[in-house]
Amino acid sequence: MSESEASGRNALPLVRGEDAIARLEGLLGSLGRASSETMLAFDADGTLWSGDVGIDNFEALLEKEAILPAAGSMLRDEAAECGLPSAQNPTAQARILYEAYARDAYPEDRAFLMMACAFAGYREDEVRSFAAGVAAATGLEARVHAEVLPIIAWAARRGVPRYVVSASHALVVKSCIERLGLPIDGVFAMSQAAEQGRLVARIEPPVTYGAGKTEALRAGVASKTLLGAFGDSAFDLHLLREAQLAVAVRPKAGLRSRAAECTGLVELAPAAH
Repeated sequence: MSESEASGRNALPLVRGEDAIARLEGLLGSLGRASSETMLAFDADGTLWSGDVGIDNFEALLEKEAILPAAGSMLRDEAAECGLPSAQNPTAQARILYEAYARDAYPEDRAFLMMACAFAGYREDEVRSFAAGVAAATGLEARVHAEVLPIIAWAARRGVPRYVVSASHALVVKSCIERLGLPIDGVFAMSQAAEQGRLVARIEPPVTYGAGKTEALRAGVASKTLLGAFGDSAFDLHLLREAQLAVAVRPKAGLRSRAAECTGLVELAPAAH
């Protein structure tokens, strides 16, 4: 079955941006809570923009042979646990793991954790600078999903807090959001631990993958009602199910095929060119 045939079989109700805003406005009125006591949550990769900035940065590290020895032990441990070849050079080891991920021989949840830890040995400002260079090289601005922007702008006008929840590296995601000038109030993403001013090969919990996205959001802003959630993949389902309005943005086949697991899920119509 082709991807277009699969999409047709798993069609979701399509809503335009203004329709989604009207629904959010109606829900806001019916909840009886102040705007500031609600929130919107957006996945980043595939939802705010096309592609994956975490992967973009990891691939750039590989291309530049820029993974430092501080990541080496973690990378070799990952390879050993998954029955993959070992390499002393940290970039070579990371490449072995990434190639295994590409052929489905290395689980995605572990791969995302590994990629987020690959900046071990760097300072935070160095990661931000690296991410800014990658964003420029990969044309991040041209990859923004324009249909999401009016919804973010509406929420900013209405005083509804906006958060991003991502499985990519927190510093990378923050750098991208700042580059785009998006009015986002907070980012919950893979937060790499630091010691003595340098990042180490460990992610601070919760891990923002799958159900961990909701866990991170609730830990950070427990008192707010999730008015709307926006995602593109099946790994966003847990977050989407928590929202008063669940919106798929250019959904992948995996999300379409599991749409029945999220009551009321709708698809945001792409912006007209």
